Amino acid sequence: GESLVIDFESKHFVGTVLMRIKDAPPASRDETVVGTKSYFDNRKRRFQAVVKGKFKTPLKMSECVTGQVFSRPSGSLPARWIVTSFIKFVSTLAPQLEANIDGQHPRFLTPLVSTAHTVLEKNHNGNSREESLQSDEPQTNEHFVDKDDRLFNFRVYAGAIDIEAYIEEPSADDAFSIMKHAPDASLVDAGSVSKRQRARKKAFNSIAAKHADEPCFLLDQEYSFEFYQHLLVFDDSLAIDMGRPVGKVQLAPITDGQPIKFMAAHKDPENGQLDELWSFDIW
Repeated sequence: GESLVIDFESKHFVGTVLMRIKDAPPASRDETVVGTKSYFDNRKRRFQAVVKGKFKTPLKMSECVTGQVFSRPSGSLPARWIVTSFIKFVSTLAPQLEANIDGQHPRFLTPLVSTAHTVLEKNHNGNSREESLQSDEPQTNEHFVDKDDRLFNFRVYAGAIDIEAYIEEPSADDAFSIMKHAPDASLVDAGSVSKRQRARKKAFNSIAAKHADEPCFLLDQEYSFEFYQHLLVFDDSLAIDMGRPVGKVQLAPITDGQPIKFMAAHKDPENGQLDELWSFDIW
C-alpha cells in the first residue's frame, strides 16, 4: 500500500492530511506519495486518515461535524431493512447521528471530536516561516521546505512534517489530551486506549447534545484527528461490507455515481448549513 499526503487550507482550518486506502489503485506520481508497505498488515482496517493542523477561527467544538454529504438525491437504495439496520448500527457508535437519506441533499453527520478515533491537542508556537528563517537557529528541510511544495500561509501553519508518526489516544491527564476541556475529565480512569477513546466519545457526545458554547478550538494549538474503519471496501468497486447475512452492498447505485467524502465542517446552528474545514472526494 501507499499513502497520499496533501497540504490544504480552508476558511477555518489549515493543515495536512494523510490517507491510506487498502487495495486502492496506485496514486499518481505527480502527487507526494510515501511508501507504507506494512501499515495494513495484521489489521482489519481498510482505511486510515490523519489530519494535523490549526484552526483559524475559534469554532465551538459542539458545532463541528464529520460524515457524508451529497449534492443531489440518492439513487437506488437497498431494501429498507438493510438501510434501517445500517443506520441503527451507526447510531450505536455515534448517538448524535444526523441521518437524512430521502431529501434533495442526503447527509450523514456526527460530531467531529467524538467521532474521530484519536484526537490530540498540542501547543504550537505559530512562528511563520519568515520569522524562523530570521532567527539565530539553523534551519533545515526537516523544519521547512521550499514554499513551492508547501502551504503559503506560513503565518498560521507550515504543514505537518510528522504526519506519518504513530499516534494514540492519550490519558485524560496527558498534556496532549483534549479531555482537559471536558467536564469531570479528572475522574476518567487512564485504562486502555479503547477505554480512553470511549471516555472521550461519551464526554463530547454529551457536549454536542447540549449544543454547548464551550469548549472552542484554540488558535495556538495543533490538532490531530485520526480516523480508520473496516466497513468500506475499495477493491473492484466501492462497497460497504455489512457482514452476514447481507454481505457487500455496492455504493455506486446508492450515491447515484457521487463520490463519498472524507470531510469535516462547521455546522451553522441556525440553518444547518455546512462550512467545510476539509473535504476530499473518494471515487
